[in-house]
Amino acid sequence: MKVYLTDKQALAFYKQQATSKFWDKHWSTTDLQTVLRNSVDDRLFIPAVKRHLPKESVVLEGGCGMGHIVHALQYQGYKAIGIDFASETIKNINEAVPELDVRFGDVRALDIPDASLDGYISVGVIEHFWDGYTPIINEMRRTLRPGGFLFISFPYMSPLRRLKVFLKLYPIAEKQELNGQVDTFYQFALSPSCFQADLEALGFQLKEFLTYSGLKGFKDEVSLLQPWLQEVYEGRRATHLRSRLERLFKPFASHSALLVMQKIK
Repeated sequence: MKVYLTDKQALAFYKQQATSKFWDKHWSTTDLQTVLRNSVDDRLFIPAVKRHLPKESVVLEGGCGMGHIVHALQYQGYKAIGIDFASETIKNINEAVPELDVRFGDVRALDIPDASLDGYISVGVIEHFWDGYTPIINEMRRTLRPGGFLFISFPYMSPLRRLKVFLKLYPIAEKQELNGQVDTFYQFALSPSCFQADLEALGFQLKEFLTYSGLKGFKDEVSLLQPWLQEVYEGRRATHLRSRLERLFKPFASHSALLVMQKIK
């Protein structure tokens, strides 16, 4: 179920609460060592870091999950740290790849010194907190040095989702009306302009704005085509078709946005 919250200008998704136990189960794998050691790059976050930070920079991923990006950063020559609250996942990473600096912790209260980071990566984290992301972005500001960079992604209110709001294709409510359903709340799709304004109020300046996962964003919002598009998305149809559809849907239906922000003050 999805509900548009007028007071937050955000779309609330209801499925299952994103607890630490949920993520431990979601990220469980029988060969984590192989998965991690094969994680040496990606198409979005590592290139963004390379554009803005030199090698040897200290980069934290807050909410690192299975540690793919942390390992890729280390492989690429960065001093990488990962923090996550999924305790079993962290334990498994530490056993599988002990040289990787991955720690148990809370992104709302980091055990990281002030102004000690050159970069901070957050991939799909801030949207899972019903009470909001303010404590998380305050910690980002505290731990980043002046001039440091924040690389942060989240599901966003794409043009397609905004069109569906305009056409009243979602149930509409205010946030307080749904407090009783918090046990099934999963995530928000956020307004990028509102989020950018919140970061600018903390002394950040926008450097890049990118969107991605156009195929996912389209299939999740157009139920009539979802069964067929799901097969393409999962790779059960020709991969060239998937890449073509990704390019087609990306401008108006991307599931997520990536903001690169620099801490100016």
